[in-house]
Amino acid sequence: MKILLKLIVFFVPTTFIVMFFILLTNDETYPGADYNSFELPPFRLDNLANSDLITKDTLEGNFILNVWASWCITCRIEHPYLMNLNNNGIPIIGLNYKDERDDAINWLNKYGNPYNLTVHDFKGTLALDLGVTGAPETFLVHNGKVVVHYQGEVNKLIWEDVFLPVIKEREIF
Repeated sequence: MKILLKLIVFFVPTTFIVMFFILLTNDETYPGADYNSFELPPFRLDNLANSDLITKDTLEGNFILNVWASWCITCRIEHPYLMNLNNNGIPIIGLNYKDERDDAINWLNKYGNPYNLTVHDFKGTLALDLGVTGAPETFLVHNGKVVVHYQGEVNKLIWEDVFLPVIKEREIF
């Protein structure tokens, strides 16, 4: 019985250590990346800039949908990279999440606007339907379907490892 107890005490922690080592050293996946495809949900929200109505049908083709807010610190860190993507011809739709309209507009005026269009989701209804848990989160939309969802800051490494392989495989842009 003592030998069995000693074996259990040895093998259980060793198993957990090996498992965590394998998970932490696996460079092929990102914890915030989700590749499950789903249809962009229907919605009716205002354009941040002019209060015109935006619906799912307004958003055609292929684009990046970036969830952001003026109160989001990580969004500020991510913002220069989004400006770079936009300057390189990547169409980006902004989803302004649970934010006051004036605060969001002032934020874009101060830091620059990487978005071709910005949807104002004051109550977070579209974000909730998309499965957003916070900001920033970014979606790759291909012909009305979300094909990649990333929770967290998009930067060069995330763009190249999470989004670019799908973009190249499906010839999206």
